[in-house]
Parts: sequence; C-alpha cells; structure tokens
Amino acid sequence: MTTDTIVVGAHTRTANTVLSTAARFAARLSAQLVVVQVDDSRVPADPDDASGRGATVPLDPDEYDDDAVDRSALEATAARLRTDVQITVDVRVLAGDPAKALARVAADTHAVMIVVGSSNGPAAGLKAALHGSTASFLMHHQPVPVLVVPVSKAWP
Repeated sequence: MTTDTIVVGAHTRTANTVLSTAARFAARLSAQLVVVQVDDSRVPADPDDASGRGATVPLDPDEYDDDAVDRSALEATAARLRTDVQITVDVRVLAGDPAKALARVAADTHAVMIVVGSSNGPAAGLKAALHGSTASFLMHHQPVPVLVVPVSKAWP
C-alpha cells in the first residue's frame, strides 16, 4: 500500500501557519508531507531537477535577500512536526518560480493535495496583479485540490 502525499509550500513569513495546517490534514489523511520552500531570487541550474539538491544560480548576483531560505529553520520545524504530529516529513529547498516548482514536486510525488498560504502584506496585491499569485496559478493548472490557508489569522 502506498502512502498519499501532500505537498505544502513554505514561505519564511507564513511557514508556521501553513505547515501546521498541512500537518493536521496529513495526520487526518495518514499522508506524508513534502515541505517545499522556493527561493525565487535564484534559478535551478537544471530546470528539470525537482529534488531540491541540485545547483542553483542567482538571478542577480548583486541582490541580497534577507528573507532568503533558511533550511536549518525549516528542518527544525519539520522535526517538530515529525514528533508532535507523528507524520513523515520530507523537506525540499528549490529555486525558481514558486508556483511552477510546487507543481513540479506535486507531479513528481503524485500528490493528492497542495497546500499554500494566502498572500499578505502591503505589496502582495500589486505582486499578484503583475505576476499572478502562486495559489491562483496552482488552482488553475493542477489536477489535485489546492488548499489556500489564510495567514493573517490563525486557524484553530
């Protein structure tokens, strides 16, 4: 018997709320969780690599993002979920477009659901208007359910 997989997009500012929600669903569905954090300031050297272990290159070598991916913090959160919720958690840190990276991982893992956080903050509306939101892209291009977690308020 194979275990179902839920793919969850983790962003530094929304990770706790989104991961906690995804973990609760994974526990209820007896599914494993694949946590994906995407650094959109970098691109994969091999665009077909969804493993999270391949080389990446910066889009702009002069740009510094203080909100960059912190794999150690993500691994610590995953370890807490493994213990507290007692689920299998895999962590992948990728580069490139978050929506496309999540879609690729969902396809590669045959995910039954994708969980992402809603956009928030003062620039979220402008970014979504100019580039589209990750959630919107996934909802329109994925064959599996996409759960969008509101991050401005905690869900019980």
